[in-house]
Amino acid sequence: MYDPMTVAHEIRYPWKNKHGYRSSIFTIWHVDPEKNTLGTRRDDSCGWSSPPYTQEEKDKIVKLAKDQYSSLFSKTVAYAEGKSYAYVCYNQDCYGAIYWTWRALKAHGKKGWQYGKPLSPKELDEIYKLATNPVDNFQWHFRDEMTYQKFEDFFLLIWKCFRRFNRPWYKHPRWHIHHWRIQFRPWQTFKRRWLEKCSICGKRGFTGSAYSDWNGTKIWCDKCNEATMKSVPPQPI
Repeated sequence: MYDPMTVAHEIRYPWKNKHGYRSSIFTIWHVDPEKNTLGTRRDDSCGWSSPPYTQEEKDKIVKLAKDQYSSLFSKTVAYAEGKSYAYVCYNQDCYGAIYWTWRALKAHGKKGWQYGKPLSPKELDEIYKLATNPVDNFQWHFRDEMTYQKFEDFFLLIWKCFRRFNRPWYKHPRWHIHHWRIQFRPWQTFKRRWLEKCSICGKRGFTGSAYSDWNGTKIWCDKCNEATMKSVPPQPI
């Protein structure tokens, strides 16, 4: 199941509610057109998570990955080729592989050199997060031997992160005004409280929680939901 809607912006009240946070007045959603774009998911054709790319751009990066593999994992390559000097070679760890991949991507297509100009503090901080984030990082790529196929997938993922990091703020899909859908929260609350009907008991207005089916075509109140749950016989374990 795909959901093409992502929260782009929220306009909140200047004061806090009884729960200690500021409620939203307007919620601005970005509704993805769900076009078939290379390098994006079906519900992310605008490139919310990472800018989309062409097949030509991808082919160039794959070629760069082939060049970088023998450099970053020279020990693996040397042993595979039966070189006598393999024992003095070494493989990069997670941080080193991301760091030098980032530098190779930055120098790619420019007159710079991969081992020349140092990275900025912001770039180094981004690399640290990619390598060490306890929730989502690239360390799982290094659990087993790094084959070229694994490295190519790794290289393309870092490339997407690199593109996302260097994308100007005004090019992010959250500023695609033609894809906006504006939700006015006070009207939604009023409609739910006084106008909408329960699809089971037929009463108008919801004083508590509302429940709906998977497609959101029917809603019912919490009392009807409790009655429905009680009528369902317990399932054998």
